[in-house]
Amino acid sequence: GTIIAVIPAALRAVLKSVTKYTNNTGNSSAASAVTATTDYFFLLSEYEVFGSTTYANSNEASKQAQYSYYSAGNSKVKYNHSATKTAVIWRLRSPNAGNSTYFVLVNTDGSDGIGAAAASVGFAPGFCV
Repeated sequence: GTIIAVIPAALRAVLKSVTKYTNNTGNSSAASAVTATTDYFFLLSEYEVFGSTTYANSNEASKQAQYSYYSAGNSKVKYNHSATKTAVIWRLRSPNAGNSTYFVLVNTDGSDGIGAAAASVGFAPGFCV
């Protein structure tokens, strides 16, 4: 019943769990709203992608680092799996600190923004080996 069950055995054998810190309350700027989860696959946070917080709880940043791939200036644009020249909006795990029904996302031009939690958008999960 999980994504782990459908990934190739060779990848499953080398996956490492990681602890991620996120505003797991939503609609809050309080430091106490940022809590830990342990995951094998995870969505990236606003800070891990952009190196700053515009919409997320700024307290997330104190327990995170921007991934070097993004700090090196690589593109944040992701493409549709079945139309590989079509850029897509993709969801981040950071909820909007000011509205419990919105999450931070990456727009088709690579900028950050917010979108409704119910919106159908892409995702780009991370994992560690």
